[in-house]
Amino acid sequence: MIWAALALGQGPGGATASPSAEPDRKLTELWSNFLHYILIARPEAAESYGKAIIDANPDPRHVYTLAMRTDKSGATLAAGRGMKRLAPTVDRISELITKGARLVRMDPAEIARWIKMLAGTPREFLIGAERLTHSGEYAVPQLIAKLEDPHTTTELRERIATILPRLGKDAVRPLCEALNSKDPYVREVTARTLGRIGYWHAAPYLKELTLRKDILKRTRRVAEGALIMCARRSALTKPVAELFYELAEKYYRRHESLIPDSRYDTANVWYWQDGLGVTYKVAPRAIFNEIYCMRAARRALIHDEKFHPAIPLWIAANLRKEDNLRKENERRKSAGKSELKDPTHPADEPGAAFYALASSPKYLQAALARGLKDNDLAVCIGTISALATTSGTANLVASFDELGGAQPLVAALGSPARLVRYMAAETLALARPQKRFTGWHLVVPVLVEALRQTGAPTAVLADPDLDRRNKVKDLLRAAGCAVFDDANFGTALRAAHQAGGLDLVVVSSEVSAPSYKAAVALLRSEAVFRRLPVVVLARPAETMAAKALAKSDPLVTVLRADKVDANAVAGLVKKMHADAAGPTPLTPEQGAEWAIRAANALRVLAQTKNPVYDLTVATKSLIAALKDKRDPVRIAAAGALAQFRQAEAQRAIAELADDADAPEEIRLAAYASLSESIRLSGNQLTEKQINAIIEMVTAKGSLKLREGAAQALGALNLPSEKIKDLILSAK
Repeated sequence: MIWAALALGQGPGGATASPSAEPDRKLTELWSNFLHYILIARPEAAESYGKAIIDANPDPRHVYTLAMRTDKSGATLAAGRGMKRLAPTVDRISELITKGARLVRMDPAEIARWIKMLAGTPREFLIGAERLTHSGEYAVPQLIAKLEDPHTTTELRERIATILPRLGKDAVRPLCEALNSKDPYVREVTARTLGRIGYWHAAPYLKELTLRKDILKRTRRVAEGALIMCARRSALTKPVAELFYELAEKYYRRHESLIPDSRYDTANVWYWQDGLGVTYKVAPRAIFNEIYCMRAARRALIHDEKFHPAIPLWIAANLRKEDNLRKENERRKSAGKSELKDPTHPADEPGAAFYALASSPKYLQAALARGLKDNDLAVCIGTISALATTSGTANLVASFDELGGAQPLVAALGSPARLVRYMAAETLALARPQKRFTGWHLVVPVLVEALRQTGAPTAVLADPDLDRRNKVKDLLRAAGCAVFDDANFGTALRAAHQAGGLDLVVVSSEVSAPSYKAAVALLRSEAVFRRLPVVVLARPAETMAAKALAKSDPLVTVLRADKVDANAVAGLVKKMHADAAGPTPLTPEQGAEWAIRAANALRVLAQTKNPVYDLTVATKSLIAALKDKRDPVRIAAAGALAQFRQAEAQRAIAELADDADAPEEIRLAAYASLSESIRLSGNQLTEKQINAIIEMVTAKGSLKLREGAAQALGALNLPSEKIKDLILSAK
């Protein structure tokens, strides 16, 4: 591999030309022994030498040098990775090699030396050109600086122009920035180079150059020719704002040609600075595409301030960037690695939520539509939070022509992600609309769902084989799931959905009416279930058919029905939690919070006598919530029921207040809610319940409870014969 030898400072034939990273004898011996014991299948010995290499904390360039100088080292390391005991050690050494390769590529002193070699003999030119090609984007700043330098010879300029296209796709981003040079020759060479490389993502920058008034006609012709080579002739007539928007979309969608090198945790964001030339900032790879998406969307608006689609795209990318960085740092923290920063975000600049709040509702709705389409939780949450804070009812339920008449916030009620559904329902409820809108009937059922759920992942289990069903049910419960099971899929599904949603479906291939295939089709036809993980318990004879279904639906997993065990089930539940594209189960704490928020939203709707929403469907759920195991949920439910006018609501509150097994705090809250209910709706209690209140007031015991009951008794406004016992009990 001549490129590898040249990158290490070896010329053809093995001559060494002042390598930048020369390993010492000890490291060389450790390396040789490490590979030797892999080759003779002695993992214990190989592991000891591999750990010695790691413990020596070597310069990664030295390890890279050794790897490149060793014949078939990659294949040997792959063999070592196949040995279970040795795999972690091989992975750590591979990381050193990868890091070393990058350090060699980016060494500025070496790059300067390689550029100097371009002006030498033909052999030196060959070596320098190959090394610069291997350096890729890192070579661009010095190559462009050399072109701008008035002292650079004509011969060296021509040789630089010759080798620039060899840098390939890796160099497109820094070369696009070099188009900002004030030097006409640099602009021309750079534009011609981008045309020869031929990647589409240079097109907006080339188009931008053609529109500049301060360039030579010859430079414009070169730029137009390069633009055609990158994006075809149609790009000549396309507005530059549209080209930048299309580029931003490609970055947002993570187009394969725009994804940075996956071997590294970071990638370079390139800039042009007058006086400095081409420079870069090192950014986390996890947010690289979002950074470039935002930059391209911003340039679209610079060229056309009325190019409105760029605004929601910028908002969505900003929200996703922050969330991706948070997730990446959580991953790094768990791996014992240091936290990464966003170098493109100044410390005094507001966060993504600030810009979302400052944006018009129509742009937030468009960004929300993106989030819903991609099932991107961060974008959905960020946009709904901003809409809830700043938008009035009309803007929340409006349909948008530019979105094909869609109502994104209303559509969010059917999101596969519970949190998105709940936020949308709460926002639409607290907006308190005064007239019905498309989708109004979905709001209260989603609030009821939020009220009922517990935060534990919920699984539907459908299997006509009772023994197997019980076995799998026990395994699911052991993995932390609440389980709704039945021989019939539809029955189990309805029970789980009514109880507060679901996170996982386990269905036997033996179910009927519907069959397991029809069950999956039914789930995928409903937006709320479209991203739901499904496990098919297949009999051996039906395994192939079930796997064919899984091949067409990546969220379907097949398990042999006769081989289900605790490890398999635990693995499925773990995968369900880890799958960010799935329904995103809530934690128990989040579940409690949302049950309370749902109860409070229902309380507001009842309190304001909202004319749009039908609250009767929520009454039974609120009454059931009075028996919830979470005390704050019981208190919130009682507070909501106090605003309901039905007799059953008031009587349910009275039962809770009179429950001797309930904590005092709960009973006091219930008495307060009961007083409010009586004040608003009058006395709807039974004779037995009234007597229980009088008994509590006159009996010995907690003075706080007696005072709470007295408040309710006063609200009842009973006749004197009912009050006499209270007076007679006084001493």
